[in-house]
Amino acid sequence: MSHAHVAEVVAGYLARNPTEADRLAPLTGALAAKAGPDIVSRKTFVPGHVTASAVVLDPAGRMLHIRHNVFNRWLQPGGHLEPGDTTLLGAARREVEEETGIPSHLLTLADETPCDVGVHAIAANPARSEAAHHHFDVRYLFTTVTEPATRMRADEVHGIAWLPPDEVEQDFRQKVRAWATGTSPAGGVGRA
Repeated sequence: MSHAHVAEVVAGYLARNPTEADRLAPLTGALAAKAGPDIVSRKTFVPGHVTASAVVLDPAGRMLHIRHNVFNRWLQPGGHLEPGDTTLLGAARREVEEETGIPSHLLTLADETPCDVGVHAIAANPARSEAAHHHFDVRYLFTTVTEPATRMRADEVHGIAWLPPDEVEQDFRQKVRAWATGTSPAGGVGRA
C-alpha cells in the first residue's frame, strides 16, 4: 500500500472533518515528510503506523465487536495492514472476514470516505520487541441487511458480539449513536 493512497484517504476525511486536524497532526505530519517513516509498516513505531478497521451496523443499529486476544477488550474488527493490501477499504473488508467470518459481499459500504480516523496509544510489548507507539486506525462504515452468521478466528479473537451504541467504548460512542440513527452529517446510514 502506498503512502500516496493513505494521504489521499486521510485528506478526504479531513476535508469533511476539518476540526479533527490537530488531533491527526502526527499522522498528517508523517505522511507529509518526504523521507519520513514508513507508516504503512507495522514495524514503524515512531510516530506509529496505520491500521484499518470496520464499523459494521446491523438493522437494529448494533455494532459488530470482537473481543481482542491481546487487548482483552471489545473492539471493532480491524488490524494491521498486510503486504497484499492495496487499499485501506480493502484491508478493512479483509479484517472483517478474517476475524468474524462475515464475507464482504454481505457488507454494504456507507461511504467511500472513512467514517472516522482513530489515534490510539499502544503500550510497549517486549515479548514481540515492539516499542510503545500509536495506531492510526482508518475506519469504514458498513451496514448489513441481517445479522450474519459469524465464526471466530481463535488466534486473534475470543468473542464476537453485536453491541448497542450505549455499550461502545466512550470516545467513539457519540459517533456510533449518530450513524445508527442516521443523524450523522457525513456517512450517516439513515435508520427510521
